[in-house]
Amino acid sequence: MTTAAKARVDAFVGIATLTGTLSVRTGLHIGAGKDSIEIGGIDNPVIKTPAGDPYVPGSSIKGRMRFLLEWAFGKVRADGRAWGWEAADCTDPADPVLRIFGTNAKREAWGAGPTRILVRDALLAEDWRQAELEAGRALTEAKTEVVIDRIAGKALDSVGPRQTERVPPGARFAFEAAFRVYSVDGDGGARDLDCLAWAIQGLGLIEQDALGGSGSRGYGRVGFGTLTLTGPAGSATIGDNIRAAARFDRARPDADIRAAVAQVFAAG
Repeated sequence: MTTAAKARVDAFVGIATLTGTLSVRTGLHIGAGKDSIEIGGIDNPVIKTPAGDPYVPGSSIKGRMRFLLEWAFGKVRADGRAWGWEAADCTDPADPVLRIFGTNAKREAWGAGPTRILVRDALLAEDWRQAELEAGRALTEAKTEVVIDRIAGKALDSVGPRQTERVPPGARFAFEAAFRVYSVDGDGGARDLDCLAWAIQGLGLIEQDALGGSGSRGYGRVGFGTLTLTGPAGSATIGDNIRAAARFDRARPDADIRAAVAQVFAAG
């Protein structure tokens, strides 16, 4: 069997850019931390730009995608650390998780090249932002929560209400990611094109799961729409109906998504 040490990147094939809209379907909370305590203030604020607009960090999208794809591919370490944390994880140069997201192991343990995917910070769609401000609505909402006394069935006396800031349902953000494609061991980039298709399917896994915090309590349901993939040979639309019909398979990516990936690289 080929080992990672023998794998060799022999050519850079190109970069594909995936753009679209990230729509919030239930309140979204990606925390920013808080340095001070204010009477009557928000306990858990969302992350914002210096101008005060909420946004979705690329690290949050990429991290959730990696988490879900590690489970989907059966690449979950017993110690809970990310797959690729140690050299022992890096024995297969075709490993899709490590191809897409990279590895923490030393360079000599992994011979199949650098991280393929780059996920940009998703900023508020300007038309949605402007409409909300013109209507006199805030760009975030405050949700009050309490801890319930299991015996009395009411708010626990020693734990008062707390307020969590969320991006409200209906908000839209501009989503963008880039994907590097390399030829490894003379494959012309074929394996990386498979990995790009799987990465696109990873967005579907996020839609089925949640983004940000408190997903088990209803937060963070999102959707990725109007996805356009642009590569060296042109562009292709990844229709919502195509992604909805796709089924995850560890052996091969969805055929329709893989065909769109091949189209933008003029590859087979």
